[in-house]
Amino acid sequence: MIVAAGTAAGALLLAGCGGGGDDGGKGAKTGAVSAPAIGATSTPRFGGNGRQPAPHRPAAPNRPAALGPLGYGALRLGMTARQLRGGDLLVGKVRGGATGCAGYDLRAHPTPKGSVGVYYSRRLGIATIFAVGGMRTPQGIGVGSPLAQVKRAYPKMVNGVNGASAPVPGNPKAVYSLMLAGGRVTSLALDLAKQDCHN
Repeated sequence: MIVAAGTAAGALLLAGCGGGGDDGGKGAKTGAVSAPAIGATSTPRFGGNGRQPAPHRPAAPNRPAALGPLGYGALRLGMTARQLRGGDLLVGKVRGGATGCAGYDLRAHPTPKGSVGVYYSRRLGIATIFAVGGMRTPQGIGVGSPLAQVKRAYPKMVNGVNGASAPVPGNPKAVYSLMLAGGRVTSLALDLAKQDCHN
């Protein structure tokens, strides 16, 4: 799986998957967006409507939230538009295109132009959460981690054509998708195993 966000490769990922880039004005547009309801071919708007977000357990004091096994902080893989409404977790960034996926940033972790931090699938809900802003897995893996540490943390990691993937301990419905270069992690994402937003 190819995974990139918050990096220069993020722009390539979006351009290659219909989530960004220049398509002559026929599809995706970047920038903060407010949008119509789910089901339309645009970015759903999650949050900011005055309702309280769904209750969640905060991270332990002085300990940042971990990326996995179920999500990141209050954001969970598979969350639907209905579950996200009323929260203030996401900022719309890339409208859903041919893939049916829209790109968002976590409000607390904006990414550069041409990149996203989260993919929302019309079919699956929250499908991907990219490691941005120093996020780490519960096993301590993040962007910049050495390959040897990744292999110790995830001994079942497999290399593929477009990167590597590893089962997520504690969540059989998810995988970590990694890009590696120079013996280090260059991109990391928590994906639903059957996500349909990127390759």
